[in-house]
Amino acid sequence: MENQPESAQWALSKMQQRQSVRSFTDQPIPADLLREILKASINSATGGNLQPYSILVEQDPARKQRLAALCGEQPFIAQAAVDLVFLLDWHKLAVYSRSNDAPFECHKSIDHFLIALEDLVCAAQTVECAAWLHGIGSCYVGTVLDAIPEVAQMYNLPKLTCPMLLLSLGYPKGLTKSRKKLAYEMVVFEGSYPEVSGEQVCAAYDEKYKGMRTALPAEPARRQAFLEEFLRALRATYTEEKSQAIARAADEAGSIKEIQRRFGLHYHTADMLTPAVLDAMAEQGIYPFFSLWGQD
Repeated sequence: MENQPESAQWALSKMQQRQSVRSFTDQPIPADLLREILKASINSATGGNLQPYSILVEQDPARKQRLAALCGEQPFIAQAAVDLVFLLDWHKLAVYSRSNDAPFECHKSIDHFLIALEDLVCAAQTVECAAWLHGIGSCYVGTVLDAIPEVAQMYNLPKLTCPMLLLSLGYPKGLTKSRKKLAYEMVVFEGSYPEVSGEQVCAAYDEKYKGMRTALPAEPARRQAFLEEFLRALRATYTEEKSQAIARAADEAGSIKEIQRRFGLHYHTADMLTPAVLDAMAEQGIYPFFSLWGQD
């Protein structure tokens, strides 16, 4: 591989400016460029060189609109030039293994599931990086997990395949200020995990989320509904008494903290504890916890 330090430094600097993009122009991505970007993913890291994933490329406006509706009514999915649905794909490997008298039970193994998921994310991130270096923005969408049956039907997915994430691509319609991230020292540790005090942890996240609060609705009915949803999440972690006290404090303040919004509404704690995703994966013939729970 030819060494081009100036180009490498440019790419490194570009990646350090990376941000998610949720507003796209109507400029299409040239077909040859999109193909080259996707080809880069084929050489991404993969355990045992198995490549247990496939990528669905969606550019049809009506189908992008359908994906947007299925994935939490997020308009940028429909606005994007291309939506990529990354599938965990044991189907192809199962066909090949059984055609060659090889044992195959990957769809029942938590180890294989986690390795395959790592491989899939490596492929997706390779696409994301390659696109960004060509001036194309992107946004990951995890809520495709909430629509596994619908997406499976939409794309006629065979058993042993499952949509795991969606990546929207397009040319940015202006870039916003990058969100604050944790300081380097709070993410990168050398040698061992350091002794970090609770005060240090809280100070680091306070800096990251500085000034970020979500206001409660002013209209009484909507405010009550907001607080009830917040309470439902709180009850998954705290006693009823403490949950009520936290909700009252939020009501009096007229807002909730960013970390409360993240785990209380955005990633709703109560909803994230349900087996719905595992049930949907089972419908596709994938049982990552089979060895622990059995097929039931």
